Parts: sequence; structure tokens; C-alpha cells
Amino acid sequence: MGRTAIYLVMAMTTLMLLFGGQMNSVSTDAMNNCITYYETSQCYDIAAAGANMACDQFFLDNTWRAGYSNMPFNDGTVNVTLVDSSSGSVTLTSVGTYYGSSHTITVLLSPSHFLKFAMYSDNVSSAAKLRDGDTINGSIHFNNKLFTQGGPVFIEKATMGSLKTASGTPKFLGGYQTGVNVAFPNYDPYVTLLKTAATSGGYYKNGGELWLDFQANGKVKYKTSAGGSWSGDTVLSSNGKICINDGALHVQGTVHGNITVASTITTGGTTSSTTGSTFIEDNIRYAPDPLITPSSTDMLGIISAADLTIQQIPIRMDGSYFSNQNTTLKTGLANESPMKQIKIVGTFITRDINSTNFGTGMAKGANFYMKYDSRVETSPPVYFPYPMTGGFEILSWLE
Repeated sequence: MGRTAIYLVMAMTTLMLLFGGQMNSVSTDAMNNCITYYETSQCYDIAAAGANMACDQFFLDNTWRAGYSNMPFNDGTVNVTLVDSSSGSVTLTSVGTYYGSSHTITVLLSPSHFLKFAMYSDNVSSAAKLRDGDTINGSIHFNNKLFTQGGPVFIEKATMGSLKTASGTPKFLGGYQTGVNVAFPNYDPYVTLLKTAATSGGYYKNGGELWLDFQANGKVKYKTSAGGSWSGDTVLSSNGKICINDGALHVQGTVHGNITVASTITTGGTTSSTTGSTFIEDNIRYAPDPLITPSSTDMLGIISAADLTIQQIPIRMDGSYFSNQNTTLKTGLANESPMKQIKIVGTFITRDINSTNFGTGMAKGANFYMKYDSRVETSPPVYFPYPMTGGFEILSWLE
């Protein structure tokens, strides 16, 4: 009996030693995990604080580039750098360090400009409605009012002077805000720069007509009248800037490269269907398609001093489009039944949309499908009218 008791005591002692060691190990691991979590949290908090402080300083003065160098913060240090890009955006990097551990937060800041809108119009007629079947996949702003009929879909935020509904219920998936005014941009400075570039290393034509048929090989066919013969594939502009002044521009084809095209008028001149106008004759596509190949670097800007007229539907138009007057369908297309689609992959900025530009009644003419091309926020077409607001916006915050 005495021997048995001794064995029991020895067994219990051994078990206690084993379990005690394991409990001590668990306790140690828990303590280490707690310390690691604390240090990681501190690193993140320091980096986040540095990013927020730097953003605040930058928004107060967007010329500020000093950043912070080994600035003591909460028992650690924070380093912030700001680097400018050629597109005007600024990359802010904040690194928080705490007892040998570090965490990095990267913020991309971009000038606020008109190309943040998928669709913009300064003045919309009371009879011009976005209708059932229309979808705007990107931000939209109509300066005086947005008028809807049926159930058009707005995937991102919509802003407007006022909202009017003829019938049905519009679907604002990104919310909407009324009472917002964003003045229509003055395109003159951009056109002046484009004219200069077109006359020096680009292509410039005064008067008449210019027909462009872009080719997927990066070249273009062109002619100077509707009945004329197309040229062979050629490099019309070595710098990608093309301008016709006091004439009419006609565009179609597959764009490969970075190209800006304008139809302009001489200062003080009068616009007409043959002076300063632009006609989209057929599909305008990027090669490759950015919806399939997001790494596509093709970029097109089309600027029109007068009306921009879409000559056929259905049609797909890749690019950034700007009309200093009105955007409309070719005469007769507003009565097309059943409706046919206008698909724009890019941005669409126009001064006016009149009553029957895109359709008459509830189910005639064209349906809009706008797909915003987010590439233009950081790499817009050169000399496209996208004046800065003077402020910056946070495009991304990567932690």
C-alpha cells in the first residue's frame, strides 16, 4: 500500500510537471502573440496617423511636398513622402515604425477635374430624358436638371441642379445629390495648345472636310471630302494631335495609340454644320478593348467647337468626347423603333442636350449605356478640356 502511494505521488508529480510546462508554454505564446499584435497595431496606427496628417496638410496646401522624416510619434516614428507623376497625380507614402516593425500605407491623390464624370451636361432640355433601359456606369452630373422617365439605372453617384421624374422610378445605386453646380469648362486654352501641337509635328487643316478612319495598326486612312478616295494607311500625325479649323470633322475606326482630334473655329467665328462640327460616322473602338484588356494604353479624345452628331445606331464609341455646343443624333434617328443602343466606353461632356436629341417618346431613338473608363482619371487625352478644380481627390488608399 505504501509503495502504491509513492507511485501515485510520482505519477501525479510527473503529470503536473508536463502540464505545467505546457501551460507555461501556452502562456508564453499568448504573451508573445499579445506583444506582436500590439506592435503590429502600433505600426498601423502610426502609419495611418502619418497619412491622415499629411493628407490634411496637403489639402490645406497642395504644393506641400516636405513630408515627415523620422518624426517621433507614439513611441515610434513616421516617415511620409510625396511624389509627383507626369499626369499630375501625387503618390503619398506613409511608413510607421515601432520597435523594429513597420507598416506602409499608400495614398493616390489626383487633381479633381471633369474627367471624373462618365457623363456631364451643362444644360438639359425639359423634354430630354434619360429613359427606361438607359444605364450610366460611372458618375453623372447634369448642371441644371436630370429628367428621367421609367427606370434608368445610375450605378455610381449622380449629382444635378434638380431632379425631375416624368414617370417610373430611377434607380440610384450610388445615391444622388441635388443643388450641385459645376460650371461648364472653357475649352479655349486647351484648343489653343492643341492647334499649336497639330501645326508642329501633328496634322492641321484649315477649312473643308477631314474624314478619318483609324486603323488597328496605329495608322489612319483619310480623305478630304465625302466622295473622295481614302488614302492608304499612313501616319498622319507623328505626335497624335490632329486639328481641322473652320471645317467639319468625320471620325470612325479602330484606334491604336494616344490621339487627340479637334474640330475648331477661328476666334470670333461662327459655327455651323460645316464649321467646327464633328460627325461620328461609325464605331470607334480601341485595340485592344480596355473592357477585356485593362492594360490597354490606347486613348482617344475628340473635341468639337460646334455640334457633335452621331450618324448611326446602334454604335459603340470608345474615347473621351467633348462638345462645346450640342450632342445629337442624325436627323431621323430619334424616331427609330425599336430603340437601338449607344454604348460609350470613356467619358461624354456636352454643353447642351436638347429635347429630341436621343429619342422621342418613351421607346424611340437610342438607349444610352455609359461605361466609365477609369484610366482617364490618371492618364487623360492630352489637351482634352478637363480643367482642374484647384483641389485634389483621394483615388485610392492602400493599407
